[in-house]
Amino acid sequence: MTKNKDTKVKIQLKSPTQERSRQTVATILEACAQLMVQESFYEITTDKIAKEAGVSIGSLYQFFGNKESVVLALIKKINSEDKLIITERVKTLNTLPAEQRVRGIIEMMVDVMTSKPELRQKIQSIQNYLVDSQYISEVNSYYVSLFKQEIPHLPGRDMEKVAYVLVNLCFGLLNTIGIEKPQFTQDKGLIEEIMTLACKYLDLNKGFSAGSSKSDQAKAY
Repeated sequence: MTKNKDTKVKIQLKSPTQERSRQTVATILEACAQLMVQESFYEITTDKIAKEAGVSIGSLYQFFGNKESVVLALIKKINSEDKLIITERVKTLNTLPAEQRVRGIIEMMVDVMTSKPELRQKIQSIQNYLVDSQYISEVNSYYVSLFKQEIPHLPGRDMEKVAYVLVNLCFGLLNTIGIEKPQFTQDKGLIEEIMTLACKYLDLNKGFSAGSSKSDQAKAY
């Protein structure tokens, strides 16, 4: 009989409202991150997390229902941090010419998605077990909306779909590399390969010149 993951994964039981509580939760999540690097997910227990965090098991259970909910909170914390970094860094790219802007987006995604490689590798291997499809869809939609504003406009193309394909291509590829070929994340040639793929997909040399600005592209359209 297949287990419904929702019967195992529990949401955070209590949201921290005071500084002391927020610090306790942050300490628990940091301890969980350290254990995830050191051990397999299935070897980790709430007792181990509490011990690593230096808190009582009762303190952990004030905020989390089980180890799955701790790891889930850690995954969401990492995603929130990624979103903040990417959102801020995208703002620095919007005045660049088209090809430079695309390169900047790809370099930024590779940089963010390959940070903390050991932890991300462990998370990728169990993320589908813990994270519900609605949350994944919300995260994906956010990035599609964000990158839709930054990638060059292509006359006659549905830019929502273009952004969707590009986001999923890059994130999917980087996630797979994190699991199967983590050594590639340190290879600068990886960016060039993704850049080649993105440039061809976005027709950078067809619809406009690589050095055209956003305003120039809008006029051309």
